[in-house]
Amino acid sequence: MVLMCRVCLEDKPIKPLPCCKKAVCEECLKVYLSSQVQLGQVEIKCPITECFEFLEERTITYNLTHEDSIKYKYFLELGRIDSSTKPCPQCKHFTTFKKKGHIPTPSRSESKYKIQCPTCQFVWCFKCHSPWHEGVNCKEYKKGDKLLRHWASEIEHGQRNAQKCPKCKIHIQRTEGCDHMTCSQCNTNFCYRCGERYRQLRFFGDHTSNLSIFGCKYRYLPERPHLRRLVRGSVCGLFVFPIYCLCKKQRKRSRTGMHW
Repeated sequence: MVLMCRVCLEDKPIKPLPCCKKAVCEECLKVYLSSQVQLGQVEIKCPITECFEFLEERTITYNLTHEDSIKYKYFLELGRIDSSTKPCPQCKHFTTFKKKGHIPTPSRSESKYKIQCPTCQFVWCFKCHSPWHEGVNCKEYKKGDKLLRHWASEIEHGQRNAQKCPKCKIHIQRTEGCDHMTCSQCNTNFCYRCGERYRQLRFFGDHTSNLSIFGCKYRYLPERPHLRRLVRGSVCGLFVFPIYCLCKKQRKRSRTGMHW
């Protein structure tokens, strides 16, 4: 059935939404659902503003990419579990902690929380949800971790003492060289100045570009974040809008050719 999408206003073969029977094309629905999953939403409302219903779980999972589907299912599980189940800090595999009836001795009171993930073999503490800290109780470990984060964020000689890898979260100290860092543990490329991953996309620049949406925040108007986002977003729009118009024109031309 060819209907006009309520989002992009294009005529396409569309199956109406089950909740309100309104037409939203597959492309627009996928973009909308992906954005909601990135925000950590589990109960996702219908994209039609006048509809107040929530989309069915099967509708959501069917229209998500494999990566977004994994995230969505993870958020679903996270919302359903109780305090006796927690995800592994590294791979997010869920582990249920089974409390035993006997009262542990002081020497074993902390060791009972030692968990080894069956999926990635990462050893962690169920009580404080941190990497396992042998011989140190949770309170002392948290205090030490807080001091480490404070030290890492301190500025000496114009730069941070250390930067945390955005993927595996270990602190890395730079002694010399440029801001482009590669984590020795997980091989993630990231910026030492802002801590963000290095990303790039053709026509949109990379982390070293002043006006790119992927650019480092310290490269352009670091003290004025709102203006920086506005300028970079506007520059991005100058590239996106012509491409969108060209694609729209091409689709219209191809549909016209099919009628002949």
